[in-house]
Amino acid sequence: MNGSSTDNTDDEATTETDTAADAPGFEIDEDAPGEFILLRNQPQEPSGITVGDEFEIAVVLGNAGGESITGEVSVELVPPNEDEDIQTATIVVEGGDEIPSGAARFFTTGLFEATVAGNWELIAGTEIGQVHQAYDPIVTVEKRPDD
Repeated sequence: MNGSSTDNTDDEATTETDTAADAPGFEIDEDAPGEFILLRNQPQEPSGITVGDEFEIAVVLGNAGGESITGEVSVELVPPNEDEDIQTATIVVEGGDEIPSGAARFFTTGLFEATVAGNWELIAGTEIGQVHQAYDPIVTVEKRPDD
């Protein structure tokens, strides 16, 4: 049944389509237009993130409205202190990545740069209408082992 390859590597957001099963459940308003909901995030560094790393973050977006949706949405990675810049990444949802009503899809976005150690927060941009109540925004960046 899954005949498509998900090994595409490029600078755009990449997607896998069959992820609704592992996404948290959410309410759908069948009478509303499509609305993005941010469900989950997972940094794509298996050994953890340390200062100086460039990394991507996987996010799961759902559709809490009654119509399929496409569009561009953004997420912001907010540093643990005011001396560092907020980093923004865009996720393009188009064509085969369209999210049907009640479905969820997995996207990879970034690159982000770990400039300081601490708990960063990945927050939804204004184009994302909802954030799931169980969503955990924390992305932990560790100090370099030689510091």
